[in-house]
Amino acid sequence: MNLAAGYIVEFSAKGSQPEIAAVLSAAGGNVRLYLLNGKETTVTEKKIMHATSRPAISIADREACRQNLINANEQRKSIAESLDLGELHELLSEEQRMFNLKELAEFLFAPDDDNSAAALLRQLCADKLYFKNKNDCYQPVSSEELAAAREQLARKQAQEEEENNLTEALRQLERTGNVSDLLKDQLNDLKNLAACGEEAKISKRLGNALDRASLNDPRKVFQALVKAGVFNADENLAIIRYKLPLAFAPEILAEAEALSKETPDTSRRRDLRSQRIWAIDTPDTRDRDDAFSFELLDGGSFLLQVHVADPAELIKPDSILDKEAARRGSSVYMPDQRINMLPAAISEELLSLNSGETRLALTFSLTFSSDCELSQIEIFESIIHIEKTIDYDTADSMLPDNEWLRQALTFAEQLKGRREKMGAVMFPRQPELSIKVRDGEIVIEQRNREDLTQGMIAEFMIWANHAAAEFCRKNSIPCLYRVQEGDDNKPEFGNSFDPVLFFSAIRTFRKTTVSQEAGRHYSLGLSAYTQATSPLRRYSDLLIHRQIKAAINGQPPLYSQNELAQAVLISDSAVSRADEIMRDRERYFLHKHIKTRQKSEEVVFDGTVVDTGSVNDVVFYVDFLCSFKHCRRPSFDVVVGQKVGVKVNQIDLFDGTIRFDLRQR
Repeated sequence: MNLAAGYIVEFSAKGSQPEIAAVLSAAGGNVRLYLLNGKETTVTEKKIMHATSRPAISIADREACRQNLINANEQRKSIAESLDLGELHELLSEEQRMFNLKELAEFLFAPDDDNSAAALLRQLCADKLYFKNKNDCYQPVSSEELAAAREQLARKQAQEEEENNLTEALRQLERTGNVSDLLKDQLNDLKNLAACGEEAKISKRLGNALDRASLNDPRKVFQALVKAGVFNADENLAIIRYKLPLAFAPEILAEAEALSKETPDTSRRRDLRSQRIWAIDTPDTRDRDDAFSFELLDGGSFLLQVHVADPAELIKPDSILDKEAARRGSSVYMPDQRINMLPAAISEELLSLNSGETRLALTFSLTFSSDCELSQIEIFESIIHIEKTIDYDTADSMLPDNEWLRQALTFAEQLKGRREKMGAVMFPRQPELSIKVRDGEIVIEQRNREDLTQGMIAEFMIWANHAAAEFCRKNSIPCLYRVQEGDDNKPEFGNSFDPVLFFSAIRTFRKTTVSQEAGRHYSLGLSAYTQATSPLRRYSDLLIHRQIKAAINGQPPLYSQNELAQAVLISDSAVSRADEIMRDRERYFLHKHIKTRQKSEEVVFDGTVVDTGSVNDVVFYVDFLCSFKHCRRPSFDVVVGQKVGVKVNQIDLFDGTIRFDLRQR
C-alpha cells in the first residue's frame, strides 16, 4: 500500500470498528496519523484497512485538516447507515467466492468513490451477518449459515431484551420493594447472593442485570429483599448459606409417628423406676437427654448414675430417621429459634426425659470410694421414671431445703477436687452470656457456668463421658476419643476469674483432637474421654451409644474403627457448623441490643487490658460482653491489667462487626 501525506484512511483501532484519520507521513512500514480529536498516533501499515486512492486533504493547516476529517467522517457515517447488506448478499449469494472491498463497492457505487467504499467497510465490520471476512476479502455466507445466524441473533436479541427487563425489575425492587413477576423466578438466586456473596451461584444473565442495575452487592440485595418483605430485618442468612433444613420431610415425620406407637421390649432392661431421678437443665430446654440419680452407700462410698435418653433403641441404622439425623449432625440452638436433629415428636416428647414420664435409658453407673476414687463402671440399658425436671435456678433455690440435692452438690465438688488431684486444670472461667429473644425482646443475662447445680450437672456429665470412654477402651470397642495433650506446668489462674491470668494461661492450652486411640485429656485430668451424653442433640453421641449397646448385648460392634471415624468426622463437621451458626446468631442479637442502646446514649463498657504485645492493637476483656476483644492502640499509654472504658463506636449488623475505642478510667 502506497501511502503519503494527505491520504484519508480507515485504520483498525482498539475496537472492531475502523476509525478515520489523515496520514501525516509513512515510512518503514509505520504510518503517522492525525486523528479526529486533533491528536497524533503511529500504527503499522498492517493496521490500515482502507485508504483513499489519492491525497484528499491538506495537512498544512491542522485545524482545517481536522474539520475536513470531521466532514468526511459524517459523510461516511451517513452512507453506512443507509446501506442494506441484505440486498448486497441477495445479489451475490449465488457466487460463493471471495470479493475484495473494491469489488463489493463497485456493485453499489461509482468507481473510486472513496467515501462510499469506506462506509461499506464500516458496515461490513459492524454487521457480520451476511459476509464473512478472511484476509481482507469478503464471502457471502450460505443460505443455511444465514438462517442459523439469524436464529442466533434473534435469541441474542431476546436475551438482551429479557436482560433489559430484568435490569429494570431489579431497579424497581431496590427503589420500591416491588417484586415483579419476572423477578419471582429469580428470588432464590437473590437470596443466595445476599447470604453467600461471591460464593453464590447465580446465572450469568442475572449477574449481568445486577451489574447494570448497580445492585450486585450482597448488602444492597439484602436491603432490597427486606424492603420487599421477602426477608425480615433480622433474617438469619446462615440458614440459607449452610442450606439448613428447617422442616422435616413428610416421610420422616411419618416414621417418627410410627415409632411413637411402638411398644418397645423392656424385658432385658434393669428397672430403676423406684429411684429418685432428676433432670436439671436450662429453662428453655425441651429435648432433655440426661438425668441423674445419686446415692450414699454403706461404708461411705458413692453411687452416681447418669441416665441418658436411648434413641439408639428405636432409631435403626440406615433408616430414614437415621440418615436425616446423620445429615443434620447436630441440633442448632439460636436465640430466636432452634433446628432439631430429630423431629420434636421424638426429641421433645417420645424420648425426652420429661418430668413424670417413664423412659428408656442407657445408664452409666459409677461407684466411687469414700475419697472419690472411681472403683467400678457399669453401663446397662434401663427403664426409668423421671421424678422431677427443673431448671438450674429452680434447683439452686431448692438447695436449702433439699438435703439430697445438697449432698449431690457436695459430691460433685468432691469429684471436681478428685480430678484436680488427677492433674485436671481447674480455673475460674468468665461468666456465661445468655442471649434469648422472647416475644420480640432481646433478653441478655449473665450467669456463672460453674455455679451450684449447673456446675454439678457439668461435673456429672464429665464423669459419664469418661465412663463411656473407659468402657470402650477396656472392651476394645471402636470409639473416637477426645484427646488433649499437655504438660505438668500448670498455668496460674487464681481463685476467681481474672481476665489477665485467664487470657495468658488459656493460650497455652492445646487443641482437643479426635483420636482412635484412648489418650489423656489434659485439662479434664482424665485418662480417656469421649462424648456420649447428648444422643438427642449430637449424632456422634448416638453412634457411640450403638457401639456400647451392641457390646452389652453380646453383639459385635456395629461400626468398624474406620466406619466410625468417617461417620463422626461428618458429624463433627456439622457440630462445628452449628457452633458457628449459634455464635453468629448470638452475636447478631447482642450487637442489635447494643445498637438500640446507642440511639439514646453513648455506650461505654468496663474493660481490662490483657495484652499490649502488638504494635498496633490492644486486647482487652469487656465485662458486659463476657469476652475478649481488640481495637487499635489508643493515644494514651496502656499496661496489662489496666482498667479502661470500652466505647462502642460502630456496629454493622450485616457483616457482624463491632468496633471499639478505649478510654482512660
